[in-house]
Amino acid sequence: MNTESTPKRLLDKMDQTIVGFVIGLILPMFMFVLYYLVKFDNYTWDEYVKGARDLAVLPSFIKVSVFINLPFFFLFNLLKKFNLCKGIFFASLIYIAGMLFIKFIP
Repeated sequence: MNTESTPKRLLDKMDQTIVGFVIGLILPMFMFVLYYLVKFDNYTWDEYVKGARDLAVLPSFIKVSVFINLPFFFLFNLLKKFNLCKGIFFASLIYIAGMLFIKFIP
């Protein structure tokens, strides 16, 4: 019997729910900035953030920002990194719950 431990690959080490949760929280923030650069580059950053705080459009910004979690969720699912998937899913649920709260609770 071989008792030598094989070195873990980086992705195997990262397969933790908390890592997926952090990834799921950071990616939408990155998408929020990317959305600004692509679609609203004629506004200043302050105007963009001020407009995003408007309760009428904030749920739309959240939907667009959280969408980036979906391809990563499916990628980690294909790679069988289910703990990462679980973390991304929980982070997305937090964003979606916030969006629903803002949209439906006055």
